[in-house]
Amino acid sequence: MKSPASPIFCLVLSIVAGLMTLAAPADAQSVGQTLTLSPGWNAVWLEVEPVDANGLAKAPGDVFTNPSVLSVASPKPLSGLSEFFASEPGAITTFNQDEWQQWKRSDPAGLNNLSLINGNRPYLIQVAAGSPVVLSLTGKASFYRPNWTPDRYNLIGFGLQGTPTFDAFFGPSGTKHPVGKIFTLNASTGNWDKVTSSTPMVSGQAYWVFCSGQSNYMGPVSVDFDLAAIGKLDFAGPLDAVTVGTGVDALELDLEEIVFSNTGTAATTPELDLITPDSGAGGLSLYVVNPAASTLGYGRGNQVDSAPGAGASAALGKTVASKQTGILTLGARRNWNDSLPRTNLYRLNTGANGASFWLPVSSVRGDVTLPTTGTPASEVTGLWVGEVVFSAATSIVEDGSPVRPSAGTAPMRVLIHSDGGGSVRLLSQVTIMQTKTADSEIKAAPVLVADPAKIPFFEGVKERAGKRVGLRIEAVAYDMPRKLDGVSQGNLIEDPKFLTLTTLGPALQAALGQDASTRTQDQKNLINSSSAAIAAAKLTIPGLLPNFLLSSAGRPPKLVEAYDLSAPMTGAVGAGQTVTGNLTLDPFHRSNPFRHAYHHDLAKGPQITRTLSITFDAEQPATGRLRGTCTETINGLIKSNLTLTGLVEFSRVSAVDSLQ
Repeated sequence: MKSPASPIFCLVLSIVAGLMTLAAPADAQSVGQTLTLSPGWNAVWLEVEPVDANGLAKAPGDVFTNPSVLSVASPKPLSGLSEFFASEPGAITTFNQDEWQQWKRSDPAGLNNLSLINGNRPYLIQVAAGSPVVLSLTGKASFYRPNWTPDRYNLIGFGLQGTPTFDAFFGPSGTKHPVGKIFTLNASTGNWDKVTSSTPMVSGQAYWVFCSGQSNYMGPVSVDFDLAAIGKLDFAGPLDAVTVGTGVDALELDLEEIVFSNTGTAATTPELDLITPDSGAGGLSLYVVNPAASTLGYGRGNQVDSAPGAGASAALGKTVASKQTGILTLGARRNWNDSLPRTNLYRLNTGANGASFWLPVSSVRGDVTLPTTGTPASEVTGLWVGEVVFSAATSIVEDGSPVRPSAGTAPMRVLIHSDGGGSVRLLSQVTIMQTKTADSEIKAAPVLVADPAKIPFFEGVKERAGKRVGLRIEAVAYDMPRKLDGVSQGNLIEDPKFLTLTTLGPALQAALGQDASTRTQDQKNLINSSSAAIAAAKLTIPGLLPNFLLSSAGRPPKLVEAYDLSAPMTGAVGAGQTVTGNLTLDPFHRSNPFRHAYHHDLAKGPQITRTLSITFDAEQPATGRLRGTCTETINGLIKSNLTLTGLVEFSRVSAVDSLQ
């Protein structure tokens, strides 16, 4: 049973406390990353996201298969303003474990809560004594803009073109990221040591870097383009190609711009290195496009690198001077006939002292119209785990109670399930299990168990201490409503106060209201002969119960502590779609924040209704991941409605189309 009061009340207190906008990473084409892990603790920056055959993020046990890897920890993706130490990093063990997700190879206590390994994330990895471990990973890669938590130490890493010193890399940030407040992990001692300005940075290594105030720093050279937040440069768009060049050199190209801002002290020449081309027939090729000198048209420059694999890149002809911004215009040529998209994976290098980024570049044929809403049913069916970052809330001190950006953020997990028919349900807990089998030739089928009573009928998917256990996923910031059906609350028909609300005759009401041990024979006969009327009265319980509970001074003795396992939501899951669901907490609900079970003055609280609405973006980063905005309206918590808004990202963790 969840503790009363804490989920809603703590969420509201947190949302009023602080602000930072956090955008989660997106992923696209596959690529490899190799890390060498020393014995002891290692701080790494994972640029790729390991995925399974279905394109879904892998669990830690499937990624870290080497038995020398003992444990893995990472800050919670949406932990907001959480502080991991009081002033500055010290020993590796001083991080605030409540704000971290952790996985241990040996977990007899069942405390593991790091369920998936995501890309563009920092990880602390503990390796057993002995030889170093070489970790070779293959996964999805995406363009990533750092997301800094202001006035805190951030555990962050970078892909690098070379080995710039900390002063060369962070010097152009001025006072935003002082080198004197950057720490690197000493694997031999397990302590965080302060770096020196001349220390070279290492690609794929994570550092504690202080952020003074708001920052969007990416290195000496910052990069941006339309829809950069989705993690790829997308030419997409139907019928939007323009003619570039004249005569026999003319090509029909779709144009997009990449903006480079150089805050460094020296000029820089960006590079695009083709790593992996799309495997489809035909191909996507890019060209540099420049405005024509004497007309309003465009002239074609060099073709962007077309030789797969890391190495020399074709010149882009773009040099960005110090303290200047340069714009590189690229044109996409679509040389294929089918309607399928093509994606090339490039490495975008910004200069010897700058960062290096993965850049998936996607396009479809110019005469193919892209769908603006909806996602195929095969891509949305199953269990979705979402992380919301609430960053705005209703002001309780201004007239009109406007929704204002808050000074900090509050995270909340949301679980939703979309079945094979597209119906969506909101969950507060679910356990991933599988059917039992006595022969390995007959494979066990995965199941999603929402009813704890059914757990014994299935077996777990992970082995712990010699036993197979299920993977339980829970959302603690909200609870399910009380069951109001006549089967669950049928005993209320004998409560004298409830009887006054029904249409039963006075004699029958009196008989039902009499204690069973003191009923006369005539009363017993009347009850037996009125079974149909009593059954009909039970059907009115869902409609009458809210008013009955609101009018009750104390908890009705016959009220049953039975709660729904899920709540229906209207709408659909998918790009451009919206889902909405309601949760009602009655005055005696176990999670009502104003009720105290052992305080006679707080025997009941107000009825609270929570309306959760999630709108998914029309453009989505990849299969198995959905982004959007979340709005929650809470009625009954304060005098006016309390509205919370923020960004949300969902990951599909199971494709099972039904709930048990």
